[in-house]
Amino acid sequence: MYIGAPGRHPDLVRRPRDQPSTSSTPASDHAALAAGAEAAMRCLGVGPTDDVLVLCNEEQRSIAEALADAAEDPARSVRVVSYPTLTRDGEEPPEDVAKAMTAASVILAPTTFSLSHTRARMDATRRGARIATMPAMTEAVFSRAMAVDYAELHRRGALIAVRLTAASTCRVTSPAGTDIVLDLEGRSAIVDAGSLEAEAAFGNLPAGEAYIAPVEGSAEGLIVFDGSLADIGILDDTARVKVEGGRATEAEGAAGGRLLDTLDAGGPGGRVLAELGIGTNPSAILSGNVAEDEKVIGTAHLAFGTNVSFGGANTASVHIDGILLEPTVELDGGVLIESGKLLDRGGD
Repeated sequence: MYIGAPGRHPDLVRRPRDQPSTSSTPASDHAALAAGAEAAMRCLGVGPTDDVLVLCNEEQRSIAEALADAAEDPARSVRVVSYPTLTRDGEEPPEDVAKAMTAASVILAPTTFSLSHTRARMDATRRGARIATMPAMTEAVFSRAMAVDYAELHRRGALIAVRLTAASTCRVTSPAGTDIVLDLEGRSAIVDAGSLEAEAAFGNLPAGEAYIAPVEGSAEGLIVFDGSLADIGILDDTARVKVEGGRATEAEGAAGGRLLDTLDAGGPGGRVLAELGIGTNPSAILSGNVAEDEKVIGTAHLAFGTNVSFGGANTASVHIDGILLEPTVELDGGVLIESGKLLDRGGD
């Protein structure tokens, strides 16, 4: 799963149904945004009993308005809440935003930094809200990666998740030099395929991955990020991260140093290896937007920081994903992915 200064008071905005959108998006792009927004409504099963809350930063205003427009007909009420951009993924939103989340039955969050791993999101989930976070969302990503075959996403994701859940050990290698071993014993993988209709459902949009929280303290080896890193984008040079006892202990290169600084800002648990994920979305491309990059077929991603929201035991106020290109993933000695290609026993 997927990373401005915060202000004191969020800008709470409710747009009446008869007020036109203020978006400056060219008319030629509105159709693509609308298609993506309609796909989001289907993913969340928005209906006449729903009170929909759309959270955004100013950079995502046009996407938020497209989502609000799509929600107006099926939902009972729609509210757009804009607040100042935060500083990192996993940072808590302002108090007024967290309070607004407790009153909604459906929450869509196209924001600059991810709310996925925050207490505010988890509290809203415990109250039964259906939530889709959309970190670092841009119009291009929203238009490109939302309108996909969700049945196929689920098929691919389920195939991977079943095997991750059944595995005890995992080894990840890559041509760039990654070679790391993880303990998966007792952990359950999650399919992110846009199926968010159930009460308290939570996921990331665009959808398209299967992911798992490795056992904390178990990871040993070297990670060489050669695709992209959250908060940095597409990497010009690799970021090499040494992992010992399940924690990032050293990093090389400018991107590596920046990664460690960001993880340390998230508290003592920031450097803990938190996640292994595998992309399944055929419409996603490596764009420098990690919310899309981690969904690209043929990639894997590893993340550091908090993982309590998806079956782990590590708490931190940060969660940073990095992308590996052409990975090979072995589970208990058997190959799941070879050089980026899923060995799909159910037919490719």
